[in-house]
Amino acid sequence: MKNKWNFRSWIWVMIWLLILAIFSYGIFTIIHEKNKVSQVCTRGNCFTVELARTPAEQEVWLMNRVSMPEKSGMLFIFPKSDLYNFRMKDTLIPLDIIRITDKLNVVKVITAQPCIADPCRTYNPEIWATYVLELNAGIAEKYNIVEWTQMKFRDIDK
Repeated sequence: MKNKWNFRSWIWVMIWLLILAIFSYGIFTIIHEKNKVSQVCTRGNCFTVELARTPAEQEVWLMNRVSMPEKSGMLFIFPKSDLYNFRMKDTLIPLDIIRITDKLNVVKVITAQPCIADPCRTYNPEIWATYVLELNAGIAEKYNIVEWTQMKFRDIDK
């Protein structure tokens, strides 16, 4: 009788593990889809971007990365237009910080330098924005991304 109980217990454990695995896969898929790689385009050039929607994702952004492909970046998606500050703490590469309105117009482009130790400069906005695109420093100039440039989003649920 004891062996039969152990066998049944083992079956139940396996069933619960299978259910947990299926549930975990579903959660992973939802998270992956939400943060899927997308594109920001302008003037025939597209940049593959990671999405930073939540405060937790936005806090980590491009910290501790030693390089980034030329046509890659990060797009911060904020819930509303506002004056969002940026700091380069623990960011190892210089970045172009491109502020974009809810109408997808560039309103400000600045180049920010890396900062390893405090105090780090805070880049205060002068104009409200709903999105902020971070690219490698110099990319905005190279691809002529200036104020009032119209951007397009691909595969991004705004």
